[in-house]
Amino acid sequence: MQRQNCRFLKAGLVIAAAIVFVASTSTFMAAQSEAAKAIYDASATVATNIAGIRTFNAPPAHFNPLTASEEDNALYGFPPRPDPQKDAAGYAKWARAMSHPQRRWNGNLKVTDFQSQPARAAKAPSGASSDISAVPTTKYFYNWSGVINTNALTKYNGTGGSYYYVISDFNVPVAQQAFGGVCDGGWDLEVSWNGIDGYKNGNALLQGGSYSGAYCSGSSRATSYFAWFEWWPAYSIIAAYNVNPGDDMFVETWDTSSTNGYVYLYDETLNYANTYNITSNGGPGLIGNSAEYIVERPCCRSGFNYPLANYVQDFWTENFAYSFYNYNHSLPTPAYSGSTSPSTVNAIMVNDQDSQSISYSVTGGKYDLVFYDENCAYSGGCTP
Repeated sequence: MQRQNCRFLKAGLVIAAAIVFVASTSTFMAAQSEAAKAIYDASATVATNIAGIRTFNAPPAHFNPLTASEEDNALYGFPPRPDPQKDAAGYAKWARAMSHPQRRWNGNLKVTDFQSQPARAAKAPSGASSDISAVPTTKYFYNWSGVINTNALTKYNGTGGSYYYVISDFNVPVAQQAFGGVCDGGWDLEVSWNGIDGYKNGNALLQGGSYSGAYCSGSSRATSYFAWFEWWPAYSIIAAYNVNPGDDMFVETWDTSSTNGYVYLYDETLNYANTYNITSNGGPGLIGNSAEYIVERPCCRSGFNYPLANYVQDFWTENFAYSFYNYNHSLPTPAYSGSTSPSTVNAIMVNDQDSQSISYSVTGGKYDLVFYDENCAYSGGCTP
């Protein structure tokens, strides 16, 4: 009798385990994501020379992020991985970057005087519509140009619809003063970046990318290029390693909570990479209701944004934004720079006088962008 009861008990346990397995199959990816988020936060323990900014221990020799689990990748700061079945194109871009034998860059960081700030709405230049009804929606800004994916959230949701991570690959633009012998008497700047928030949520912005600057005053000329990251308003732009104009940059920006984020900066040409943990430093948190692919003129010179460097054109490929898993535990649906949804914003930059557009982007299909400067940014006369 005891043996029979034992057999019934074992059978019941097997059935129960099978039921749990079936029920948990739909929640596995969500649980895996939650575990990876916790590991990122627990493993970013390597201090940098800037208080509050941390990074990760380097992986052991022969570590392969392509075959490692999400949790093991998080342990060493490798960025979140797109699902190869749900989004083959996004995974292929991520896998190509992760397949390179990267060198971890651990030099000193520098807090700069420059700030990449939330979008500042502008009037449309004369003859242009301020809000085109066709999709995607077109809007004008003093400091931003590019594409903004948005959702309808009004508060952060780390298990539902907030944006989790953004991936982009682009060339570092060449910076110069406007053509025609123009000399602005200081720095003309351009920053290319991807990030989360700063459009609908103007209280916080997590981002990273490349900086290109051209200086001209009298007979003095200089240029400057570096990789950077920022959490606005807690920090100004934080400069990492120097880059070269034309270098290929892979940037992935993600958050694990409304007040904790990461930026992975990888110069594929120089083969330098590292991931930086940055927080809101007690300031406003993320909502995760916009994800951006942006060319910007940063702040501030005499209370205004810097003149936009004459970058001519800037090529971006494979731009993706992913939200957290939904409550029904389905995989996240990616957003793209080429989205034609009405919730997607086509951002056009204008000069301080609202008289000319000076930077815009053109989508090259679903994933790609090409940025151009024009008018006074190209030929001079933007500054009063």
